[in-house]
Amino acid sequence: MAKVSFPLFSLNAHGTLAGILTYSTRKIVKQVRYQKPQKDYENLARKVQRDKFRTGCALWNALSPEQKAVWTTLAKDGFIWY
Repeated sequence: MAKVSFPLFSLNAHGTLAGILTYSTRKIVKQVRYQKPQKDYENLARKVQRDKFRTGCALWNALSPEQKAVWTTLAKDGFIWY
């Protein structure tokens, strides 16, 4: 859980309180916003995407350090494959 910096009702307060209230500054306006908890809807499209990500993570973790270094270098150089 993040903490609010500076006293809660001061002009310098910023951060999230209890995951619900967010204190911030937009341009010169100080504001407090209510963070509505987001629902995690489970549907087929999200399940497919999460499965792809999970598979990619498992494949990455299965690589040796040398293989990871090669892929990291290719990614930094802007290598595009498809």
